[in-house]
Amino acid sequence: MKAVLGLVLAGSIILSSLTGCTAEGPKIAVVDMGRVIGESQEGKKANAELEALLKEKRAAVSQKAEEIDKLKKSLDKEPAATRKSREDELVRMSAEYQKMVAAYETEVQKKASELRGGLLKEIKSIVDTVATEEKYVVVLNADSASFFQKTIDISDKVIRKYNELQGAKGSE
Repeated sequence: MKAVLGLVLAGSIILSSLTGCTAEGPKIAVVDMGRVIGESQEGKKANAELEALLKEKRAAVSQKAEEIDKLKKSLDKEPAATRKSREDELVRMSAEYQKMVAAYETEVQKKASELRGGLLKEIKSIVDTVATEEKYVVVLNADSASFFQKTIDISDKVIRKYNELQGAKGSE
């Protein structure tokens, strides 16, 4: 009996220290970082910037693909004497095209990673602020929680706070 009472007492002491001695228990929240990125003003700006870069790169790749298609179509009409040099040109252009696509994919991925990293750093700071202000003990990323009640999702609060802070920065 004393052992059980000791365990209960130890458990309540640990729980008290976790809750900051509040009667309501520990406050836990989740935040959907993807949603915050997608719906915040800064996230929308970053997505627009990335989309503009993608559009620019797609246009360049498309132009190169059209040049290759024209050359392929003209090969059938090419006289035998110049056909070999045109085929060599097609091989060269195709290799350039592949290099171009790979370079653009790398560039876009790097830019996306850079933008996302910057956003996540800012959002993490805002999550910390909201968690401190509202006395949350734990804030989890929604992606890592297999289940949670929507009532503990603070994504909207984080988005509002992020937008407010960005608005304040813009007016300075």
